[in-house]
Amino acid sequence: MQFIDSHAHLNDPAFDADRQALLTKLPGAQVAWSIEIGCSPEEWAPALELSARYPQQVRAVLGIHPEHAAKTTEADLQRLPALLQQSPCVATGEIGLDYTCLDVSDKERQNYLLLRMLQQANPAQKPLVLHVRREGEDYAAYADTFAALKHHWQPPARAAYPGVLHCFCARYEEAKKALDMGMLLGINGCFTYKKNEYIREAVKKAGADKLVLETDCPYLSPQGKRGTRNDPSNIPLIGQWVADYLNMPLEKLADITTKNALDLYNLPQGETR
Repeated sequence: MQFIDSHAHLNDPAFDADRQALLTKLPGAQVAWSIEIGCSPEEWAPALELSARYPQQVRAVLGIHPEHAAKTTEADLQRLPALLQQSPCVATGEIGLDYTCLDVSDKERQNYLLLRMLQQANPAQKPLVLHVRREGEDYAAYADTFAALKHHWQPPARAAYPGVLHCFCARYEEAKKALDMGMLLGINGCFTYKKNEYIREAVKKAGADKLVLETDCPYLSPQGKRGTRNDPSNIPLIGQWVADYLNMPLEKLADITTKNALDLYNLPQGETR
């Protein structure tokens, strides 16, 4: 039984003291791959370097998180297309809209950045990793993101899945819009929190075959480990929560979500380590 952490931030300073030791231990924790997200220009080179250092365990995803919209320069945008074409880069992301970040940048700037990110992603023909976060009960960030995708995105023609709605924390209405585009849902520690029954119900309606597992580490540790640093070794624990809720064996959920992540990111599909 093997798992994949489809969204991690192992270059975060929280891992500076033990990054190598952690990666060395992941196969023993049943985690075959960790997908490193470089979500600002400063993180692109480190994400590619981590993949180069651990080519059998790590791949990179490159983009600009909406919280960095205000400080993104035209020079940054000009650098990205060539990096997206590199083989260790398996997707564009995380990109999208976060209307809880309006103290960092305004809606207009975020929407402009999303448009530019889609213009960069289209020729790369790699999947999208979407970050969409609502403000309270206002789901406008989802509506605006889906509208941008409809009008400005060209889904990759040969990808098994065109993208993933990372850190899914919404209703089934939002899930269905993503699923109708062929996307997957990224499920992490948020699924395990007691207050988030609406997320669990949306995931049940979507079905296990539409899921990938993620940590978003070092953030969002699952229930029982909240207050501690999250890391990819928690993926089996998150999987157990999901399997229990969906009333299915963990081994089956692992098979489904691992296959989905392999297909999403076009990872080597030989025997997982």
